[in-house]
Amino acid sequence: MEKPFLKRASVYVTGILALGICVAGFYVSNQRQYQQRVAYANAAQPREENELNDLAQQVEELYLEDEQDLLKEETTLSDVTDLKNEVHRIDVSAEDFQIEENALPQGIQELAQQKESVSDRLTDAEDKLHMQDQIDGLFTEETPDWQEYKDDVITDEDLQEEDMADVNDNLGFFEDDQWLELAQSYTQEANEQFQSTEDIQEKLTQYEDEEITYEQYAALAAQIEEVRNPEQQERFEETAEELGDRFGVSTQAAAAEAPTTSAAVEDETIVDGQGEEQGAQVEQENTEAY
Repeated sequence: MEKPFLKRASVYVTGILALGICVAGFYVSNQRQYQQRVAYANAAQPREENELNDLAQQVEELYLEDEQDLLKEETTLSDVTDLKNEVHRIDVSAEDFQIEENALPQGIQELAQQKESVSDRLTDAEDKLHMQDQIDGLFTEETPDWQEYKDDVITDEDLQEEDMADVNDNLGFFEDDQWLELAQSYTQEANEQFQSTEDIQEKLTQYEDEEITYEQYAALAAQIEEVRNPEQQERFEETAEELGDRFGVSTQAAAAEAPTTSAAVEDETIVDGQGEEQGAQVEQENTEAY
């Protein structure tokens, strides 16, 4: 009866010893691998530092050399994305190396701070490029110059007030720098052009059914002449020509007279909507326009 028991006991002991050997071997193996990772971290630091310095230089090349807040014309989102991926692969933390914090090599904290700074710079470039695309959408194909402000931009014919509101809201998240000043200059220009076209449309609608002076018509004609979008200007001129028929003068001719119209026709009004009882001064100016 004792022999089977001894056999089973010996099997159990053998199993326990084997398990202990496996556990010990696993622990030793893990320790060896951990020490290898620590050694790798120490050996990798100079290489990671050199690579990060090179990437930092490439990031700065996205910006103008003398205006570090403004992006170069050739900078694209693809460039920024590629650099972000490269920077992300730089190992600088205990988690990156899969070791304890106290095992990190000396100087790695400075490298981690540099990586964060480079990443922030790339995020800044990415956000600005997205914002530039949004502001470009306010205008026609003649998009803004993002290296230097130019006032020759033309707002899109389908521009809506909500579009500008969205842009202004998003600009509120950017720090005050030269790029933000440039962006706000373009949004202000878009707003001024938009408000001008809205004012013209309102006057055209208002004047259609009410008596107006020649001075009012000439001022409106001059305002239409200043509209930069050719499609909008043409549409406004066609509508304004109907008003011009009351005075027997074209929109262009009335616009040309606008600077001197105020003194000449200060008190002249339309009586019957057809211009039949205009004063002699208006008739004289209309004759000169032709």
